[in-house]
Amino acid sequence: MNNSTVLGIDVSKEELVIFNSSSSQIVKVANSVPGLNKLLSSLDQDKSDVVVAIESTGDYSYLAMKFFLKAGFTVKLLNPIVTKKAISSTVRGKKTDKSDAVAIAEMVQLGQGRVISERDLDLTNKALIRTERKLISLRSDLKRIKNSLQMKTRNGVNLSQAVSEINDLILEVDQKAKNIWKLTENKEPDRQEQIIDSHVGCGTKLSKIISEEAGDIKRFPSSSQFKAYVGIDPKIIQSGKMDIKGKMTKRGNPTLRHSIYLASFVASRHDPDLKAYYEKKRNEGKAHTHAVCAVARKMCERIYSTVIHDRLYEPIRSTT
Repeated sequence: MNNSTVLGIDVSKEELVIFNSSSSQIVKVANSVPGLNKLLSSLDQDKSDVVVAIESTGDYSYLAMKFFLKAGFTVKLLNPIVTKKAISSTVRGKKTDKSDAVAIAEMVQLGQGRVISERDLDLTNKALIRTERKLISLRSDLKRIKNSLQMKTRNGVNLSQAVSEINDLILEVDQKAKNIWKLTENKEPDRQEQIIDSHVGCGTKLSKIISEEAGDIKRFPSSSQFKAYVGIDPKIIQSGKMDIKGKMTKRGNPTLRHSIYLASFVASRHDPDLKAYYEKKRNEGKAHTHAVCAVARKMCERIYSTVIHDRLYEPIRSTT
């Protein structure tokens, strides 16, 4: 990595600020195809010697990542939480787009970031899944509003028409969510999704969500790093000779974490091994939610192992 040129790119909606580690120059271009073509034409290094470093900023960074991947560059993506922490710990003084671009390049030179592939940029299903999840959340909010109005109606407030309108809206949102989900079924499940689906509790829908939100699970060097990405790993509290595991970090992907939690909830009732593990945690005095979280960590380890070894999960069959 020390011999490679790193282009550290700070991304905003309209502009890209690029730091070239070889020339130490900083340039600005529009966050558009013409702007990226202008940048590409100004590079005098061979693309095989260049690593493009971009902070994950959702839709704003997508165009640049796709552009450089198609052009044949190695592209590394950095977690914005990690970069923010690294930048705040420096003594650069005032935070600017330029200083961020430099810091992004330096982090990749120190080994941070993960190499992304075109599979990571196939966002169709992920966008559909997240839209469906938002509609489901909206439906839950509307149901709470409906219940509140019904309570007031029972107390003599004339809100029956409003209740009817909200109920119609709930039915409409529910149907739209189902229609959106059907669009995700147009894509055949890949091998990773099939492997996840073999785990008790995951099922077709949760397997699709987990696979899309996790991305390529094989990119994680260990199950611990996969659990950290999910946000299901426990906090470590260290003080002197104490080394205590606390609540889970929740620093990862919330949609992925929720889906694995739901799968683990089902598995704690229907997978003999995980059911026994859940009951063991309950007998140790753990609350239901904490016990399911413990099962979720086991589930992450199982999913990681089966994906890495490219094999379907085979549940332990009861001999009784």
